[in-house]
Amino acid sequence: MKYRWEVTPDIYIGDDTYRRFVLGVSGSDPLICFGVNPSTANNEYADKTLHMVEQIAKRNGFDGWIMFNVCPFRAIDPKCLPRIQNDDLHKENLRYIEKCLEKENLTIWAAWGDPIMEREYLIDYLYDIYGIANRYSCRFIAFGKEVDGKIVSTTKHHNPRHPSRLPISAKSESFDIAHYWRK
Repeated sequence: MKYRWEVTPDIYIGDDTYRRFVLGVSGSDPLICFGVNPSTANNEYADKTLHMVEQIAKRNGFDGWIMFNVCPFRAIDPKCLPRIQNDDLHKENLRYIEKCLEKENLTIWAAWGDPIMEREYLIDYLYDIYGIANRYSCRFIAFGKEVDGKIVSTTKHHNPRHPSRLPISAKSESFDIAHYWRK
């Protein structure tokens, strides 16, 4: 299903077929979101995931949002990602990520969900991204549904919840990315 953007993205690097490195709306205080891989969204239409990113960023006081992915290869289902890692594509992805995060002290929404477990190389890619985010003093958050006064922002496998699995009313909490690696 395609969704119309409330604010048309002014940041788009990629193509509509094979890869997307970055998609977003500029702002002085953007929410930086990391999923596993891009699906169908582009600068003309959102998919469910990016519709939720746009809505949650707006409802939580961010004046923009930028969507990155651990792997920039487009696939509607993460099970369709290549079985073998592509180091050149990963390095190119890291260059775009670093260019954005070097502004320092940005808020990163950990939003990869359980699909991070689909390919072994994804966790290695994520670790490289974590290194860049750490270098630029970024803080990680995760969004979840409030249940009995507590925000449930991770899955039973301890991964941060994916945007398409959240209600619009989702609330954020700090996400301890350093502790994540120990699990």
